[in-house]
Amino acid sequence: MVARDDLVALVAKANARGPTTGFTDVDDDAEQLPTGFDTENAKVFTPLKIGDLTLQHRVVHAALGRSRSAHSAESPLAVKYFEQRTTQGALMISQATGISLKSKAWPWSATLETKEHQAAVNDIIQAVHKKGGYWFQQLTHVGRCTSPGLVKHAYKEAGLDPPSYGFLSLSSSAVAETGVNTHSGEPFGVPHALTVEEIQGIVADFKRAAALAVEAGADGVEILSGNGFLLDQFLHDNINQRDDQYGGSVENRSRFTLEVVDAIAEVVGYQRLGVRVSPFSKYTVHNPWSNCSISAVSSLGGV
Repeated sequence: MVARDDLVALVAKANARGPTTGFTDVDDDAEQLPTGFDTENAKVFTPLKIGDLTLQHRVVHAALGRSRSAHSAESPLAVKYFEQRTTQGALMISQATGISLKSKAWPWSATLETKEHQAAVNDIIQAVHKKGGYWFQQLTHVGRCTSPGLVKHAYKEAGLDPPSYGFLSLSSSAVAETGVNTHSGEPFGVPHALTVEEIQGIVADFKRAAALAVEAGADGVEILSGNGFLLDQFLHDNINQRDDQYGGSVENRSRFTLEVVDAIAEVVGYQRLGVRVSPFSKYTVHNPWSNCSISAVSSLGGV
C-alpha cells in the first residue's frame, strides 16, 4: 500500500477534531485543483437537466448515512453539514431515511414519519435552498438488514405492540442474511416473509413519507432500491423465493419497486423522482443480479 508522506499527519488531525467537528467541518487545507485546470469548460462544471430541474454543475451530493439522528430526527449538525456543502444549483440528496420507525436498521438512523421528523428535515431544506441548492429526500426500508433486538427497539420507540410473528426483520422471503449485525452484535436471524397485504402497507408508507418530504419543501424524492435493503431483496433471485406476483420473473421481482415508484409519483411527479439501484453490489446480498440487472433497469427506465 502506497500512501502520501503526510498521511499520518492527516489522520492525526482528523482524530483530534473529535466526533462533532469532524462530522461537519469542511477541510480548510484540502488539495487544490491542478494548476491550469480549466474549470470553466470542464464538463463536470456545466449545467445538467434532471427532470424539470437544471443543475448548475454535475457534482451531486449522494446519500450518506451518519447515524446521528437522536429520536430518529435529523439534528442541527446535519443542517450545518449540508449548509457547508451546498453550492448554487447543486443537487443534495439526504441520507437514507426510513419511511417509518419500523423500517429503521438501527438506533440513531433518520426516519420520516412524524411531524417532529418533518420539522427537522425542513430545517435542512431551508439551509440548502438558502444556498441555491436542490434537495431530494432518499427514502428506504431496510428489510432484513437488521436484527431482532433492533426491531424490538424500533417498536418500543414507535409505541407499538409486537406483530404476530414477533420481532423479526422483514424480507421478500424467509432467507436470512449471514453473519452478525455490527450494531447489535446479534445474528440477523431469519426474516418474516411479507404477505401481499403487508407489501401494500409498505407502499403506502413510502407514499406517506414522500408527502411529508414534499410538505417540508423537498424538490424531489429518491427511492433506495439498492444496497441490499428491502426493495433490493425482492430484486435478487437468490433472496426472493416467492411464487406469487412479487417473485419468479424479473418483471415480478421488480413489481414492488415499480409500485413504490407509481405511488410516490402521485405525490411528487415522475420528473422529480429518482431510483437508486446497485445491480453489481455484493453488500448483504453476496451476488450480482446476474440476468436481472439489465431487465430491471430497463423496466425502471420506462416510468
